[in-house]
Amino acid sequence: MNQHAAGLTAGLLLVVALAASAGDATTVVAPYLRARDEGRTDAVSGEAFAEPRSPTGSPSPYGDVSVLLLPYSSDFEEELDRIRVGLRESSLAYVEAAGRLRAAREAYERELLFAGGGEMIRGEVSDAGGHFRFAEVPAGSWLILAWREIPHGTSARRIPGRDQGAFVGNVERLGYVAVEYWRQRLEVRPGTAITLRLHDRNVWATLVREEQHTPDRRPAPGDVGGAKRRQGTTR
Repeated sequence: MNQHAAGLTAGLLLVVALAASAGDATTVVAPYLRARDEGRTDAVSGEAFAEPRSPTGSPSPYGDVSVLLLPYSSDFEEELDRIRVGLRESSLAYVEAAGRLRAAREAYERELLFAGGGEMIRGEVSDAGGHFRFAEVPAGSWLILAWREIPHGTSARRIPGRDQGAFVGNVERLGYVAVEYWRQRLEVRPGTAITLRLHDRNVWATLVREEQHTPDRRPAPGDVGGAKRRQGTTR
């Protein structure tokens, strides 16, 4: 099989896979579209904060929390459960969990988009007071997935300038980001507004993401234009 034919085959397989997943997603999306068209909606609001550290203290609001509201899918929920259960399998699984979760979320969003349910993907960010709100949410089962990022810098493994580019794949590890996730399933019913409370004591999972930088490759000493000068020549 030549390269062109292989590319066409891969593209066809991708379209078939998307069509199959879209068939399942269409079944998921249809009730929400009907509820929207019939006006069976209500609001979902909430706040994100840290609980007070003393009996007389006040909650500390979490600003900039990303809050995603998605139609409930048992398949997506099961994938989230698998990721969380696998956290303790190995240190590698723990480090890779954040990427797996993001990939699973983006895959589900693509399925919804392909099935015509793009407007059912609702996203908000909490304000400085920790508040967020979704208006006119169609009746049905929904899944809230929210997260906040906490950067942690480090001085570990800086690559000296003389060594940059000496080895393929050299990276500088600049630190990591701890990502706290909340996950809740909820039922939206007309006439019953929902208020959520996301706080430091009901976090669903905490994952980590390494922050890395790949330095630009620098010519090694004696290199000219990427080629090493031969000894004893001036040309």
